[in-house]
Amino acid sequence: MKKIASEIAKEIIESEKPKRIKVRTLIKKFGFVKRTEDSSRKITQELSELGIYLNPSIMKIGENWKLSLDERVTLSYEKRKNQKSSKIKIIENFNTDKWFDNLGERDFRTEREVETKFIIPLLYRLGYSENDRYDGMTFKAFNGSRPTILETDCSLFDFDNDLLDNQVLLVVEAKRENRLVKEVELEKAQKQTKSYAIWLSCHFGLVSDGRKLQVLDLFPNIGGINILFDCNISELKESFSELFNLIGKEKLVEYYENLVN
Repeated sequence: MKKIASEIAKEIIESEKPKRIKVRTLIKKFGFVKRTEDSSRKITQELSELGIYLNPSIMKIGENWKLSLDERVTLSYEKRKNQKSSKIKIIENFNTDKWFDNLGERDFRTEREVETKFIIPLLYRLGYSENDRYDGMTFKAFNGSRPTILETDCSLFDFDNDLLDNQVLLVVEAKRENRLVKEVELEKAQKQTKSYAIWLSCHFGLVSDGRKLQVLDLFPNIGGINILFDCNISELKESFSELFNLIGKEKLVEYYENLVN
């Protein structure tokens, strides 16, 4: 398997071009007779160790294979350098939205309340519908060499988009209020979010404890994290346009469509 992964990585890196390949063909290249959860994990792991990631993910999402064997995935080395950038979108009417004004007065007593009273209303304002959210999404991965089951607090999709049906646009990690004040807890939340990225082929993460919010670029390289956005909730209203133009649904749909086309 390592030899096959090395050959694929060498081809992509030397050509400086992503490679499009059918799921069925990719599985056969690695010597597997059929697709299983184990074979999908092993292929993803072997390629990720060489800096190659797949969009969308070939992993089983929840209980279902959303990507058919005849659909294609894009194998890339780091990010495309020629990603098209869209115009900055001006968000109207959010300045009159009282939800932002009342945030400083809200108490989030549990992690669950951070999710329901802060993150979900925020995602709605970023353009995501209830149907776009997959709450408590589980998937099988590896912890070192040991199989494990991971669960995201919330994963965002565009299920109405055939091209991105299996593509996680954004993963969200919620923490109990004021948990991220401690640097060690913030780094732990960042790493936890990053741990989802390789398996889900998701490039962006959002972490929040209801008082602090960060947006993470999970694929500046295969092992790194970049902080794209960092603010306290008291600053969210004045910074919302920036946040919207980073991880609003419209923006991320455009980003991933450009990546896989």
